[in-house]
Amino acid sequence: MKAEDVRRRLREMSAEDLRVIAAQLYKMLPKKVAKERGAERLIEDPQMFLKSPKVAKLATLPNTDLVDLETRDFLENAKAERYFAPNRIVHRTERRKWRFLAKRLYQDWCLLAAQPENLAPAAKALEDLYRVLCRGCEVNLFPSTDTFRAIGVSQPEFLEQVLLLTSRLCPPNEWIPQALSLLYRGAHGDTTATQLQDVFIGTLKTPDLKELAVDVISSQLDRRPVPAIGGNPDKSEHRRHLLRLGFQISWALREKERAVRWLRTRAQPESDAGHLMMRLLLETKDCEIWIREYETIRLAQPTVAEHWSKTFEQARRQGELPAWQV
Repeated sequence: MKAEDVRRRLREMSAEDLRVIAAQLYKMLPKKVAKERGAERLIEDPQMFLKSPKVAKLATLPNTDLVDLETRDFLENAKAERYFAPNRIVHRTERRKWRFLAKRLYQDWCLLAAQPENLAPAAKALEDLYRVLCRGCEVNLFPSTDTFRAIGVSQPEFLEQVLLLTSRLCPPNEWIPQALSLLYRGAHGDTTATQLQDVFIGTLKTPDLKELAVDVISSQLDRRPVPAIGGNPDKSEHRRHLLRLGFQISWALREKERAVRWLRTRAQPESDAGHLMMRLLLETKDCEIWIREYETIRLAQPTVAEHWSKTFEQARRQGELPAWQV
């Protein structure tokens, strides 16, 4: 729509509709764009925002073709280890600047993504950058193996930007499996797998999206063989990540008993099913359900129950689950 068409349509809307649109548009903005463009200042005081000299001095958007070319060159050089090892293509002084280039490319694509025509190339470029930075944490593509810390963008923040753009671009049955494939790249540096999973769960804004995600995860748990996370050959570790993710999403649907049934069924084939149940239920902080499942496990798996007996005793005395995990 042209700007004039937007203004005309807004004039026809009720105050309630305008509030809904403003809130939804704010959610669609990447954090970097919202901050640089002053979205919060606009919401807090629209009139003062319009009077601000910064409004007339907004930075010009980067040239899409140039950023795309720089991104493709960066990815090619990174995969060929030209930022790590001496070579005739990337000069020594330029090799040292790889992290500044990577961060600028991230920032440029975040800005460009605000324009509808740039959404698709921005989503692809940021995903490609995310994957190569993950790979750089595993092998020597760059002088640093903590690549996200090196460029000054945390792995959860980078992943969130990729998922937000992908979810706007693709239908759910495409972007949810794609998002899971990004989680399989693993957590690096001081980032945990739980943090990355929570980022993914945060993008599932509706019950329908959560239901679909649980279906996709259930299907992957049924599949043999399963891929390993972050190159880890231990497939059981991968399954534990999937079990936690599926259970947390099911729990977020606010149907606790259904979520527990899902976990009980899916965890049953695992060699440490009892421990998995206890550990994942402990995260929910639901004392009543945890004690109930503990007592069930105590009858069937007394050795597992013994391992969690200290937690059980404190939960029974205090009426709440302790913070520790056994």
